[in-house]
Amino acid sequence: MRLLALGLLSLLTLASPLGAQVRTKVDLVNLSPEIKAGGKALIALRYRCDPHFHIYWKNPGDAGASPTVEWSEKSGTAISGFIWPGPRLLDQSGVMNFVYEDETLILMEVSVPAVHTGKVTLKGKAEWLECDDKGCWPHDKLVELTLTLGALNSAYKYEPKLYPDLREALKTTGTSDGKMLTVQLPAGRKLNDIWFPERNFVTPNATSKQKMVGEGLVFELRDATETLASGPLNFTTRAEDGSFLNLHVDLQNGAAGASPAKGESHAGASVGWLPWSPQAQTAALAEGKIVYIDFTARWCATCQVNKRVYTQDDVIKAFADKGVVRLKADWTKKDDIIAAELLKYGRTGIPLNVFLKSGQPPAILSEALTGTEVVAALKAVSSGQPYQTAATTHPFAVWLLLAFGGGILLNLMPCVFPMIGLKVLGFAREAGSDRRTVIMHGLLYSAGVILSFLALAALIIALKSGGSSVGWGFQMQSPGFVLGTCVLMVVLGLSLTGMFEIGTGLAGTAAEAGDKGGSWGAFLSGILATAVATPCTAPGLGAALGFALDKERSTAETLLFFTVIGLGMALPYLFLSIFPRLAALLPKPGEWMETLKQAMAFPLFAYALYLLWVLSALVEDAAWVRDAGLGMAVIATACWIWGRWGAPHRTNRERLIGKSVAIILFILTLAHLYVGLN
Repeated sequence: MRLLALGLLSLLTLASPLGAQVRTKVDLVNLSPEIKAGGKALIALRYRCDPHFHIYWKNPGDAGASPTVEWSEKSGTAISGFIWPGPRLLDQSGVMNFVYEDETLILMEVSVPAVHTGKVTLKGKAEWLECDDKGCWPHDKLVELTLTLGALNSAYKYEPKLYPDLREALKTTGTSDGKMLTVQLPAGRKLNDIWFPERNFVTPNATSKQKMVGEGLVFELRDATETLASGPLNFTTRAEDGSFLNLHVDLQNGAAGASPAKGESHAGASVGWLPWSPQAQTAALAEGKIVYIDFTARWCATCQVNKRVYTQDDVIKAFADKGVVRLKADWTKKDDIIAAELLKYGRTGIPLNVFLKSGQPPAILSEALTGTEVVAALKAVSSGQPYQTAATTHPFAVWLLLAFGGGILLNLMPCVFPMIGLKVLGFAREAGSDRRTVIMHGLLYSAGVILSFLALAALIIALKSGGSSVGWGFQMQSPGFVLGTCVLMVVLGLSLTGMFEIGTGLAGTAAEAGDKGGSWGAFLSGILATAVATPCTAPGLGAALGFALDKERSTAETLLFFTVIGLGMALPYLFLSIFPRLAALLPKPGEWMETLKQAMAFPLFAYALYLLWVLSALVEDAAWVRDAGLGMAVIATACWIWGRWGAPHRTNRERLIGKSVAIILFILTLAHLYVGLN
């Protein structure tokens, strides 16, 4: 029984921080001493980052998001887009980003109407992503600035030479063979600093590896997510006097020499997947393309099942015919940008699949995809017809029904499937037991499920109140939790094969009616069922979870939703417990139970292999992933020793030695693996 508690222990000991302190000060400052009606003034968002923290340029690089501001009051003025200072290259263990550190002023131009009198009040909400080498955290702040017409305004000093948009851009030429881009240096200029691409026609890694060949600068185009021909070729770089300059490159061989983005043909039809980013999405929509986004993760079993749709001929043809740009938003690892994007669609978890087209509402697909639905949604979007939006206009009772139904359907999801056989065995064993005991076990199992859902809801609420972006299945982004679940699946599977016994009955499930271990096992099996259910999302449950975790929901409403989901998941088993005659329809206890028990070990082993595959994406150290595979073999050996030499027919001395060796192997292996995660 103690090993069953590992699932709950892992859930309650996640390494995620409970909150994130704001480490960047942001305010709105004036840069113009004199402001006239009919004239223009410069203002700036001032970002002051703590040591080791940074924010991002307009092209963030490999990861990140650029700062934004949304105005709520402008006093009739017109405010330009951002005027960016030149960035610096930051290498974080091979992840290349274009960033700002310390103090940064992002300029804007304010055009004051000629008839304006009095003061100008500007109010807005600034949003930014601040990062260090440990993680990233999104923040926002309301900013305000009052300007007075005349010459009495205090002005913050700034360095104009840091802003390439304040001076004329240099022009030069370039050529490409599809694999390399060669840009000629402007005549008479010494530009030896890094050239930063304003969009992703050159990857950040290729930016860091640019090299001088003769009078030209050479960039690799491999792995670029945008084509040379899909927009202007602009760079920003530092000149010999320390000022930043913009360079516009005229590609001499035009679109014919441009390198197609990975997964895209010259004809423009998308035949592969590109990594999602806000910039990639915006660029594709600006070109008039239909965009399909697959929000996915390795740990999301429902997502993996959905991927079968993308191999169907009618779906492949439909994507190609419409030139759909397919973007994959991989949420395997914690990513606050993707978490924030999910919230825009009213979701806090995955799967989420959506079609986008400029000027149209998003077409949100079902959690369980079919090829027919994908083709129908694409047809609707391409013809300008609405399909399905993230509607939140349902009555509260309807959302509760969706949550309840989704909870019931969770029992049919691939994550929970390995547990179904164990419960069938339990009801078969209980069919002839005292009815009161059977009902008690059903209630205890239901209590385990519901309390686990409530604990999960409370943890999500606490993390969100602390500023973290988390949602359904968030614990699967923790390597420690995934490793613990993997070990648990291996141990339970070995127990089912008969290698050893956990407690006195059927892998410690609720199968042992009539003793204390069976009652405790019923409760813990409810906890285990909830723990393995979270990588899956049943049809309708994703939208209900998004509604439940919306910031407008009270804590009580959120807890009610999770209670209803737990009731739905526990209902089939509770129903069989209350009406044991239905369980009597199962075959009578006999040899078939032992056969089924051993057969159910293989889905558990398959799930453990799936979790190892998830770990290989969560942990970048290939040596650790290798050790994890070997560690499972050592854990299996420890279980074999426990069952072989810890059996009741052995002498006390043999049992003591055997169990001691097994425990030492088990603990040392787990310790080695968990220490390697840090």
